[in-house]
Amino acid sequence: MLEKTKIIWGLLLMLGGSLLVADDTEASRLYQKGLDQVKAKEHYDALKTFKEAEVMAKSNTIRANSIRAQIGAARLAGLPWREFELIEELLRRFPEYANVPAAVDREYELGDLYFKGKREPAFYAMRMIPWLVGPDKTEEIYTAALKRAPYADQAPAARLRLAFIYDQKGEVRKSLDELRTVVKVFPKSSSYKLALLALGYGCYEMAIRGDGDGRYARECAAMSELFIEKFPEDPAIPMVRRNLQRIRDAQAKRLYEMAEFYRRQGRKEASGRYLARVVREFPETEVAPRSENQLAELDRTFTSGDFSDASPRHESYKTLKLPVEAERILLVPGEKGNLLPVPDLSEYLNRKGEKK
Repeated sequence: MLEKTKIIWGLLLMLGGSLLVADDTEASRLYQKGLDQVKAKEHYDALKTFKEAEVMAKSNTIRANSIRAQIGAARLAGLPWREFELIEELLRRFPEYANVPAAVDREYELGDLYFKGKREPAFYAMRMIPWLVGPDKTEEIYTAALKRAPYADQAPAARLRLAFIYDQKGEVRKSLDELRTVVKVFPKSSSYKLALLALGYGCYEMAIRGDGDGRYARECAAMSELFIEKFPEDPAIPMVRRNLQRIRDAQAKRLYEMAEFYRRQGRKEASGRYLARVVREFPETEVAPRSENQLAELDRTFTSGDFSDASPRHESYKTLKLPVEAERILLVPGEKGNLLPVPDLSEYLNRKGEKK
């Protein structure tokens, strides 16, 4: 009986081994078939064949190679979302068989393609119909790529684009978080300037809509001042200065209202502290003169010279004198065939000689 049991187990083991070989052999045959379909430019059929090879295979090597082959076939077939899903599957199941840096770089590239308008056909058989496409997957692709490689060279641009996507969806706080990351972590990237400008403007919009604790106003002021310092010649500087002034007006008004509240409560010392902050920190704002007058009423020893002079609210422009022109015209246009007036330069030359 024991001998018979050994024989049965031996047959089962042999059969299992033969099935393993048969499965891998069939998987290898399907893999080769897929390669032939790729050569014949039957990319979509090759994608399905490589998937069959993956399912049939018992060896992790053949499975991983089948997934890698599917990635290539999906790319050739023009299926970016399917390609991304396969890259994620390879990195999740068989990272030891993947070129991880190249795979993540490709994910960033796919995110860029989607951001620029690339879409996967909703039905491959109807791929020639341009409007019959799948949904936008930019957010999903960028999010996955950033999770795998948050400090990659492509990360600042990806975060900047995610900020734009979140803003368009009305998720302003998520948008500002992405901009903050670019400003804080990637100050030397090409995306830094635009992220700094957008962060300042985004905080400005949040502040003017209602800023309970003044956090957005303070951040807007800080980002605007930093932008002016780092990019003084940028064409956006007038807008940044204008927004900064409005925010500073709002900050000063907030302090002035606090001073008024304490004044009505009879707490002159507390009111004076807030008025002093307005005059000291926001001397160019609209409420600064009123604050200064009220501070003088509260403290008779106060003078306007106690604080530094305010900077002008508006930019100054240089004025240039008009060049000296001849007052007399010898010939008017059209006279004797001339097209331009001929001035009498004698007086101009005489004045020029007297100056010398």
